[in-house]
Amino acid sequence: MINNKYRTILAEGYPSDDHVMRDLMISLEFKGKVQSVIQVPVVPQVCTDSHTMHVGVIAMLVDILGGYLSARAAYPDWVATADLSMHTVHRATSGILTAVGSVTRAGRTAFVVEVNIREERNLLTQHATPVGSAIMTFSKLPRREDTLELEIDENANDVFRFALSDSGLTEHFLDKIGLKVLDASTGILELRLTNYIRNSFRSLQGGMIAILADIAGQQVARAATGKLLTTSDLTIHYLAPGKTGPFRTTTRLLRLTDDTALTRIDIIDMGVGNRLISVVLNTATLDKQVRKP
Repeated sequence: MINNKYRTILAEGYPSDDHVMRDLMISLEFKGKVQSVIQVPVVPQVCTDSHTMHVGVIAMLVDILGGYLSARAAYPDWVATADLSMHTVHRATSGILTAVGSVTRAGRTAFVVEVNIREERNLLTQHATPVGSAIMTFSKLPRREDTLELEIDENANDVFRFALSDSGLTEHFLDKIGLKVLDASTGILELRLTNYIRNSFRSLQGGMIAILADIAGQQVARAATGKLLTTSDLTIHYLAPGKTGPFRTTTRLLRLTDDTALTRIDIIDMGVGNRLISVVLNTATLDKQVRKP
């Protein structure tokens, strides 16, 4: 890390003491204005039934990384995620999940962030295994009176460690956020909006979209093939903020082979007239890294 001045909030009152960003034990480091690094431990509570880290959780971390990096670059204005595309080549199973993001384009109305993701077994990059990569686009939002003031110097090197003394997952991540599987075979899931999963705008945290799409697509892929397919790639289009909830998924199988499945997941905000807030493509593949517990 660059300095020893660790912080636990990004903006006034955010994240709250009981928040997903704290329980994931996130460490977020900014290196100047155009690069940042996020790290989390790979623990059983964030893993699938085949003991590999949920791709939706990885996408959530990527979204947090890219969002605050682009907000830093856009300062004093703010940003909103428009699209996130992530491809994985390896399934993380242990150690530390590290993602390194860089702003590759900073325009008048949009920002592009690229992210490289790796698994570090002993906190040593020479023992790191590439996990995948992602690219995101963010729309620039003009500053308003109610826009949060970031607790950072946009040109400095800052380190944020969000875990408090009592932070950490004592149950599986999906149970903690309150995710409900209403019909696994057709990919119908539901998630209510709570303070635990809100973003700094008090809306649904963008990474929750990735979680919903990960589980919904994976469930349908397994039902269609009878095999232990696991999400490997996600392409997310953010259409509107999730303001009220509950949020529900509908899933459609688009393509099927012996060991892959492509699904489309629509996510609606039932509290705002079933408003469509996101469309996601999920590619699930046969998990060849299945390990016995």
